[in-house]
Amino acid sequence: MDTPKEVTQRITLYVDPMRLSLRVPRSQEQLYREAGDELSCTLRSYRHKYPNTSEVPSEGYLAMAAIDLAVRHQQTQQDLAMRIQNLAPRLHQLNDALDDLITSARKLID
Repeated sequence: MDTPKEVTQRITLYVDPMRLSLRVPRSQEQLYREAGDELSCTLRSYRHKYPNTSEVPSEGYLAMAAIDLAVRHQQTQQDLAMRIQNLAPRLHQLNDALDDLITSARKLID
């Protein structure tokens, strides 16, 4: 059975200095707009940091911003994995404590 496709809509993002027209899932419109804003901000940051255009071609700024965002994404993924790894033993302890509590309560009832 086919699942229905999510409704999309056309949006325009301004990623300094480009104007991009995209079709995106309606439920993710805000996410795309925020991502476009973040990319624009990162591009401006690199243009400010490296103002000499003879040293950095215009595509170079986009490449630097892409690498920057990819590194931040990887760092977020690693941080999330570490949090999950640290959370598992704590959840196991809580589960054991709840099992003990339930066992004690059953003994009191019986």
